[in-house]
Amino acid sequence: MTNIYAAIELGTTQTVLAVAEAKTGSRLKIIRHAEINSSGVRKSQILNIHQVTQSIKSVLKAIEQKRGKDDDSLNIGNAFLVVSGQHIKVDPYCSSVQVEGSKVTNRDIEEVERACQMMILPKERETLDIIYQTYGLDALGGISSPKGMSGRMLRLNTLHIHGDTNRINDARTAAGEANLELRDPLFAVSCAADAVLNDSEKRNGALVLDLGGGSTGYAVYFDGYLAAANAIGIGGDHISSDIAYAFQTTHAQSEELKKKESSAVLLPAGAASARIPLPGSSPLMETRTVSRRALDTVVNLRLKELFSIIRRELEDQDLLHRLHSGVVLTGGGAALKGLDALAQKEFGLPVRLGRPIHVDGLSDVPNPESFAAIAGALMFAHRNYECKPLLSIFKGLFK
Repeated sequence: MTNIYAAIELGTTQTVLAVAEAKTGSRLKIIRHAEINSSGVRKSQILNIHQVTQSIKSVLKAIEQKRGKDDDSLNIGNAFLVVSGQHIKVDPYCSSVQVEGSKVTNRDIEEVERACQMMILPKERETLDIIYQTYGLDALGGISSPKGMSGRMLRLNTLHIHGDTNRINDARTAAGEANLELRDPLFAVSCAADAVLNDSEKRNGALVLDLGGGSTGYAVYFDGYLAAANAIGIGGDHISSDIAYAFQTTHAQSEELKKKESSAVLLPAGAASARIPLPGSSPLMETRTVSRRALDTVVNLRLKELFSIIRRELEDQDLLHRLHSGVVLTGGGAALKGLDALAQKEFGLPVRLGRPIHVDGLSDVPNPESFAAIAGALMFAHRNYECKPLLSIFKGLFK
């Protein structure tokens, strides 16, 4: 049996959709993907539902136009939603139960896991995920598998990831207008981490930075589990706005300067003395130029601010020294020139780009790290639904 899954991300700068297939028990392969410029989204939040609906219709059409000879009837009816933005919060929660006998049984473990579901969220919040971390038994903590151990009180430490229900419902409304049903909302950075980290990196400690247009998410793994995560309200669109303000350019011009000319690290003064023609300047008018060093300074300052916020949060949680596998960069912003060098300097750790390692089919993508969150969402779908009949899982996926 072949299972097929779809995932969509409604980003500030890009709307991305991917479709993957896998035979039962096999690796996923992305068979189609498309991305278009977004409209109606700012700082990872929908501000114009009609415009977002048009973006969804456009990316669906782009997927359908990529059909091959054997699958020209492909028509996507639902997709998992990749969610990012500062409205997402991550809270620790510890549940506990009395051990019934002298040793912990499967029943005790199931009971403490059920208890962790009882964390009460405000009515305007929606659970995205519950991460099981470690168990505790009486005074002993850090237990990975308590079955058979002796004790009286069993505890389970968890992270509850939740988002603003209204913001997620806006995405559902926009998608519904495009005849697309949105399935489970999934946190972008935890999806990205699943796609790019191997088991060794998760055990030894790694920081994943998912740099989007409207926000940046981070996830910390060590001892094999997600230890911390958060979303910071600074992304690539903020850098573009800084450039537009500093040099009095249009948003389109600032985007092109950021992507094609800027660097996250400052070059030596002599090497950075050149001036750059402003993109799109009319040949009938005097061509405007900007200083390369001034441009790089604007980009560098904003990114240093972002990295300092994340570093401070990691230090406050006593996590920075645990990251023996270093930093992994994902998201559309990961392609920015010099970003890896700046991250290495600011965190004092080795840095690499996070290209998906558990999903095939992205060899034609220039910057596959931008598809990390989508790849992780497709992995979630495959992991949680592969044993169920395809038609009952994705009723309406293909019409």
